[in-house]
Amino acid sequence: MARNNKYPKGVLLVLALMGFAACTELIDIELDSTFQRLVVFGTVTSDSVRHQVQLTTSSDYFSNRPSPKVSGALVELEYGNNLVILEEHDTIPGLYRTPAAFRGEPQTTYHLHISQVDADGDGADESYYAESTMPSGLKLDSIRLTYFKSPFFSGYQVFMYALDPPTREWYSFKIWKNSDLLTDTLSKYSIQSDDFYNGSYIYGLPVGFLMDEDPREALMPGDTVTLELNSIDLDYYNFIVDAQLEIMGNNPLFSGPAANVRSNIDNQGKGIFTAYPVQRVSAILSE
Repeated sequence: MARNNKYPKGVLLVLALMGFAACTELIDIELDSTFQRLVVFGTVTSDSVRHQVQLTTSSDYFSNRPSPKVSGALVELEYGNNLVILEEHDTIPGLYRTPAAFRGEPQTTYHLHISQVDADGDGADESYYAESTMPSGLKLDSIRLTYFKSPFFSGYQVFMYALDPPTREWYSFKIWKNSDLLTDTLSKYSIQSDDFYNGSYIYGLPVGFLMDEDPREALMPGDTVTLELNSIDLDYYNFIVDAQLEIMGNNPLFSGPAANVRSNIDNQGKGIFTAYPVQRVSAILSE
């Protein structure tokens, strides 16, 4: 005998949808403000340039405004028997530069001193310190461009040839097409430790891929591709790893609890100060 339903099918569907709707609730999450912290991004490289340190302060998550710049600070760089006072840029607040260009030297420790800063706004100045020793890194020989095509994408893969030292090292790879830096944001940085090839000659390590489908990356005969290799320290490597996780997000099923990006700035400062040598090698795409 057929079962006699009390309600028509249409009524049952409406009741079911109402039941699902009752299982959801809009929740406003209040993110409390915390005290402002100094945020530092400073580099010394082996290029002959005026090395820079940028100073800002942290801001609330939903502030939707650029980070406040820190002007009027005393920023000093100490290395060997040298003490250099950085000058604030005339038109860019919070950007401090060495008075003259110089080349950073591998195996030299650079000490950054920042003072005359009231980052937390309590009326009392604070002082901050960071240091970084420039690694020696590997010996970069050459790169090779190899075309790859699949049903899904195509382009040129960049392979690196180099001699890695026996010490443990960490590397950052940047790719240029002609005069255009393609890896121009932190999210595009490619980093790697030498755990798999420590102390060996590297015969063709893949360090980049230039997509035919991307007009900015697509190569034509005569284009020049340049690999910039930075031999970075562990502090900078960890900083990039953490920052990229914050930018791209974690898998919520397997990730741990959220944490601040690791920093080497003392006194509860944030950001990074790092020194690294730069090597570049180029290849021209043939006809």
